[in-house]
Amino acid sequence: MAKPRKNSAAAANNNNTGSNAAGDVTPRAKPKRTRKSVPRESPAQRSSVYRGVTRHRWTGRFEAHLWDKNSWNESQNKKGKQVYLGAYDDEEAAARAYDLAALKYWGPGTILNFPASAYEGEMKGMEGQSREEYIGSLRRKSSGFSRGVSKYRGVARHHHNGRWEARIGRVFGNKYLYLGTYGNFCAL
Repeated sequence: MAKPRKNSAAAANNNNTGSNAAGDVTPRAKPKRTRKSVPRESPAQRSSVYRGVTRHRWTGRFEAHLWDKNSWNESQNKKGKQVYLGAYDDEEAAARAYDLAALKYWGPGTILNFPASAYEGEMKGMEGQSREEYIGSLRRKSSGFSRGVSKYRGVARHHHNGRWEARIGRVFGNKYLYLGTYGNFCAL
């Protein structure tokens, strides 16, 4: 069994309190701690003033997304899925991509970032396409494909050696079928 300390109450009073001439015991104020390092600048906001637009955490570019509540998400066994619309250098361009996709999914009665009258020409052009085709065209127009994209479908610049790579997408359950790399377009 531990022995009680001698004069423990008196020692505590002397360490934590100060006394004045009248004998009153008042608590001693702790010195204020100061920051030793300079605070870092806070990262840019990930949110946007526009509906359906966020800033990418690493690249700082603006991405447009749409939440499709009418589809069934097989992998997570829940209703609804997020539809990626592309990455853009400009926040307004990402907002316009969201508006165009929302018009295709839900029609002119949906909430948009800009007035629906600004999209009359595009609405006529999207009538002959399915949702998937139109979303694919929006993604191809985005600046997310800026590195090594070609005007030809299935052709992109290889990220390691700079040669042109040809692929066919979604063949036999694979993500894509590799066709080879080439020095120029003429070889394709």
